[in-house]
Amino acid sequence: MLTSQAVLDVIRWVMPDFRNNHDKVVFAVHAAFLTSGFDLTATGRPAFADYALSSSSQDLVGINGWNEFDKDYAFVYMNEKTSKKFLVKCLAMDDHLLIDALADGGVDVPHLEIEVGNYTTESSNVRELFKNLDKLVTDLNSEILYKLDATLEPVSSR
Repeated sequence: MLTSQAVLDVIRWVMPDFRNNHDKVVFAVHAAFLTSGFDLTATGRPAFADYALSSSSQDLVGINGWNEFDKDYAFVYMNEKTSKKFLVKCLAMDDHLLIDALADGGVDVPHLEIEVGNYTTESSNVRELFKNLDKLVTDLNSEILYKLDATLEPVSSR
């Protein structure tokens, strides 16, 4: 079940380098996908490739290169329940983060716009990186994850 604690646990386990507050929120999005049963198959430059979603590769990859671009982020996931692939792209615009997701063969593109300052702090302590994480997780679940895969059960933020 997707919870804010599970998202925070993934972030604490990986301990990625964050350049800015957008990085923090994008990594929380990534952690939400992981804790919802999605496996990462591409990120960074390979995830931006034209063939990223249609690639037959199902190999799991590490997180290297996830934030190599200044304002653009991309991830390709495979859902372990359905073996279906999903492309998630995030675009930083001022204090906003635009999140779009697409299922392989899908026509609907779930979208979520987040005001980054509503969810991050300037703390360097991993336990204090976020504020309102419960709301962020709830919004990600209802606006992105649940719409991508109706087999995912609606979950609470705790």
